[in-house]
Amino acid sequence: MAPIRAAILGIGFSATVFHIPFILALPDVYTLHTIMERKATPSKSIARDKYGSTGVKVATTLEEVLADKEVDLVVVTVKDPAHFEYSKAALSAGKHVILEKPVTTTSAEARELISIAQKNNVVFAPYHNRRFDGDFRTLRSLLERGKLSDLVDFESRYDTRATWPMGPPGGSAGILYGLGSHLIDQAVALFGEPRSVTALLDNGRREGHPEVDDSFILHLRYANNPVLVTLRSALHSVKSRQVRFIVRSLNASFTKYGLDTQEPQVMFQGMAPLDPGFGEEPESSWGEFAYQTSDGQTVSEKVQTIPGSYLDYYKNVAGAINGTGVLEVTPEHAEIGMRIIEAAKVSHQEKRTVDF
Repeated sequence: MAPIRAAILGIGFSATVFHIPFILALPDVYTLHTIMERKATPSKSIARDKYGSTGVKVATTLEEVLADKEVDLVVVTVKDPAHFEYSKAALSAGKHVILEKPVTTTSAEARELISIAQKNNVVFAPYHNRRFDGDFRTLRSLLERGKLSDLVDFESRYDTRATWPMGPPGGSAGILYGLGSHLIDQAVALFGEPRSVTALLDNGRREGHPEVDDSFILHLRYANNPVLVTLRSALHSVKSRQVRFIVRSLNASFTKYGLDTQEPQVMFQGMAPLDPGFGEEPESSWGEFAYQTSDGQTVSEKVQTIPGSYLDYYKNVAGAINGTGVLEVTPEHAEIGMRIIEAAKVSHQEKRTVDF
């Protein structure tokens, strides 16, 4: 089967850290065909300087990319406000699409993209890559193996220290749309649609526009599941060990600190996805599983982190495009996530729990 010819829209952080390295690591599955770099000139191009040896074409307009019959897949990594417009154009042109988060600004836009993809019989794949983080894969494995049966409390956090201001308001501004999209998607993957949403949003650093959130707390309740899901993020967290998961059942718990290794390995360590040790965590970062024995004793043990693999995301999308598999991260899941964000906004503004 011929490799899928991919065009990347954008040449910024997302393209160079989360997409291009993984496409290049799968030469039997993908070809890096085109990079759209709007400011490129015949004599000056970031894309050409960095990836010219791969034979990649450099385009400066979306129209040029979509008119190219050789392009099979369009990967949308441009800024959030253009996500809907660019994806709609690509899907309408009969191209498969991988779309960075947040997929859209509204759930209505997400539904429109789903409809266009179905009409044109193309794959529309949200890039919720955090389902392929090592920490989440490890937690999911524990849940699937029944290690945390009778789940009562699920807390997922993504905290960091950031200096950039928030704003301007409107559209998809704020950390709820940003990091929140990932945490919400993971909750949707595990628990589906919630029964209700309760949210508190804040600009804790007082940076940028005060109405644009840089932190949030989200509580999700479910109709047929007693678990209380808490999702939270803050951009003003300075800790030596950032909490990632605290998950409790009646007789067991799982606690995990630290974030997935793949992003810093690409950014700061110069690693490639096929390098030995890529996606792996040191033992010092493994989570703790604690449980109570029948005689009332508490036992705790380290749980080796399953390696993270954004390569598996790209392999999964290729399977969907080639008709040999189904999407792990579906656009329908992304649409649920957008509705959760909308409900969270209403909950915060009206200071109430919103039925979903």
